[in-house]
Amino acid sequence: MKPFYALFALTLAASVGACNPSPEMDSLDADTPQDMAFHSPAIATAEPDEGDTLNAADTLSLSPFKPATVEIYCSFHRPAQNGELGDLIFMTEIAGVPAPAAIGLEGQPVRLEEVSKSAKEGAGVWTYHNAQRPVEVQLTLTETAEGSEYRSYEGTIRITDPALGDIIPIEGTCGV
Repeated sequence: MKPFYALFALTLAASVGACNPSPEMDSLDADTPQDMAFHSPAIATAEPDEGDTLNAADTLSLSPFKPATVEIYCSFHRPAQNGELGDLIFMTEIAGVPAPAAIGLEGQPVRLEEVSKSAKEGAGVWTYHNAQRPVEVQLTLTETAEGSEYRSYEGTIRITDPALGDIIPIEGTCGV
């Protein structure tokens, strides 16, 4: 199965280079048909064979990033340590219903679209994806405080597709 991972890495690198992602992207919700043409659908449909297992080296990892906008509605960070806010891991914009979101993936900002928001065992479960990359992310959040114009949360975030990633604790707020 090693050739699959090599092919996956080469295809991913080619698609990332073709769409030229940069932290200075104009808008998180600016998907154009041209952007979609550079991504190989083979990556999105590739599944590991039975018996093959993915190890940590084969999974994508979330990373800090600098948002391309200051119009942020929800922002989630690694938990604060020594009174300092942790790195930004996930954010949503103010504009749009549902609002576009972004994560840092392998050091680059990646746009996301909302798939669903539901409740499970007293926690909110938010799922977002990027069909072109492809990646799917799931946040599991518990509300910790509420004000007139904001809500605070703590919980976890993890990549759920193309393979399960590490569970990362997060905390953050939504509101103005």
